[in-house]
Amino acid sequence: MTGKMHGKGSDTVKKIDLEKQLPKIVITTLIIFFIIGMIWGLKTVLEIEGTMEPNVIKDSLSPLPETKEERISYVMSAVKKAEEEKPAMSFADSFRIDVDSLRAGDVQRTAEYIRTGIEDKLGETRGDLSSDFGEDLSGKLWVPEITPGEITSADLKYDYWACPVCGKDSDEIPQECEDCGTAEGFIRKYKDEYTITLHAQDAAYPPADASFLSRNFHPLTDTQIDTLVRDNENGWFTCDNGFAITYRNIEICAVIDRLTDQIKSVSYSMDCDFAADVSFAGKYAALGTQNVGFTVNEKAQFEFTWPGVFLSEEELVLTPGQTDVLRAESPCAVLTDEELTWKSSDESIATVNHEGYVSAKHTTGQCSVSVAYTFMGKKYTAQCLISVKVPAEEIEISNRKLKLSVGDTYTLEAKVKPRKATIQTVKWYSDNEDVAAVDQNGTITAKRVGTVDIYAVSDDGYFKATCHVEVR
Repeated sequence: MTGKMHGKGSDTVKKIDLEKQLPKIVITTLIIFFIIGMIWGLKTVLEIEGTMEPNVIKDSLSPLPETKEERISYVMSAVKKAEEEKPAMSFADSFRIDVDSLRAGDVQRTAEYIRTGIEDKLGETRGDLSSDFGEDLSGKLWVPEITPGEITSADLKYDYWACPVCGKDSDEIPQECEDCGTAEGFIRKYKDEYTITLHAQDAAYPPADASFLSRNFHPLTDTQIDTLVRDNENGWFTCDNGFAITYRNIEICAVIDRLTDQIKSVSYSMDCDFAADVSFAGKYAALGTQNVGFTVNEKAQFEFTWPGVFLSEEELVLTPGQTDVLRAESPCAVLTDEELTWKSSDESIATVNHEGYVSAKHTTGQCSVSVAYTFMGKKYTAQCLISVKVPAEEIEISNRKLKLSVGDTYTLEAKVKPRKATIQTVKWYSDNEDVAAVDQNGTITAKRVGTVDIYAVSDDGYFKATCHVEVR
């Protein structure tokens, strides 16, 4: 009797021991999720571009003075305003003899000693012209009297350049940022103040009584110069024929708050080239007569502090139910709570107490909180814009890269996160509209071959997201 025996052998299906394999499966799954998370996180980090605050130019109180005549008039009226309204004023007078300009032939070292003595005495000629709030400035403040023909040029500056990466400011557009090395993308911004520099013609000594120099710079008189020299002779030399003087680089420079037309400072500066035949006496008689010359850099500066009250913040962002504090300060005095009056323009959005604590309600919106302070019979106020909202935290763009042909259009989408952020709107920009333009709906129009960055900036928080576009 024959037959086949069936039993456990090589072709028997083995059962998987799940109990032993489960830990391996779990670990493998966790590793996969970890890798995916790392990739997603890296992508998110790479897409975060920080913020780009829009270049908003605050409105000036008066029209921009564009011509030489307008700039001269603006400076004169600003100084006159200070004379009439009597802010606090400080004065600094400096006379510095340029060492490199000193020439004295065989008596160089002796001349340097003479220079030091004259420089010390020059600083004592005009005294202190400072004054406190409300004091009469007549006879102290130099009020310019200028006709346009006396000014060769009038420069105005109120813009500067900010690095797009680290924010460092530069008066002129740099080739690269000194701090971080960025070489492009510098943002032009505008200050709240004008710096106006008026350049006058060179003049010779002695200036006529009615000359531009005499009216505006109060140069030293013959008697003052003679006294300065003779006080410093000490029996070592004489200067019987006096000095020949030439005045160069004559400038009046005013810094004026363009939002209020209040002057912050005005300076009068010039270079004075002195030359004289000096006859040495006493133990120095053997040196004979030497021609001595040097340049004095002269500058008289008035600085002004205007009365008022100022808040620690111009804008305060609060979430519903949040409380924060505003601090009020004044250049006139140390303020107390009793001297201040606080007020909210809409208490359904935010309230403020007598100490400046601002409490947001549960209604989103905007209002203003103001503080009032009275000084020398005049009331001064300051305001802070209060925004109660759920703030934006980031922005996403639908495409990071695009390739278009000339004439194509494409609409990008931008989303503000989180979804519950109060302000969801964005603005669109192109960094080269000759290559491609974008409207405020995010629609790109390709114009010519090249590359361009199209970017969206959230209206809240100014978060930025960019799409790099290649136009073929």
